Amino acid sequence: MLNKLSALLQFLPLSLFSMIGFWQAETSNESWLLAFQVAALVGICQLVLISKLKIVMSRLILSANIYLILGGLAAFFQQWWYLAFYSMLQESAIFIVMIVVGMTTMLFSNNGFVGINKTRIKETKHRININKKSAYLFIAVLISLAVSWLFKGDIALSVIAPIVILALLQRYLVHLHNQQYSYSTL
Repeated sequence: MLNKLSALLQFLPLSLFSMIGFWQAETSNESWLLAFQVAALVGICQLVLISKLKIVMSRLILSANIYLILGGLAAFFQQWWYLAFYSMLQESAIFIVMIVVGMTTMLFSNNGFVGINKTRIKETKHRININKKSAYLFIAVLISLAVSWLFKGDIALSVIAPIVILALLQRYLVHLHNQQYSYSTL
């Protein structure tokens, strides 16, 4: 039950951030500070829940939560220089966090960037395939960063479309792995 609930709520912090920050008639610095703080708090709660359930969290969701938590901490502790850095990068900041998470998880995680557990896989060729899928997702994040920078300021093209495409790509890569791996074990 909690596993299904966590899957439904995975985009909650980012959705709250967007709703508070973007969907007001007139945005202000105060609304952005509130958006970061609320989303950061929900993101922290989500990370705690996921870690207690021992579920492999989507690396894209993890990246978004880290982005929001860092922004929320900066707002709470009045680190205006950090928020000014986010402001300069605009929507591209979230993809920069994804790149850092991608590099870190590809190097140090048993689940890679794509989020597939490699420890249960015995054959080298299947482990290499998982690493390739992580690399494909990483390249897609690099392309998303370029798209985000190119369409800076246009929320739909600079952040919403790339994140949706990345989420779909990640799900497709995991689905593809599950199909390939189940056929090879028959």
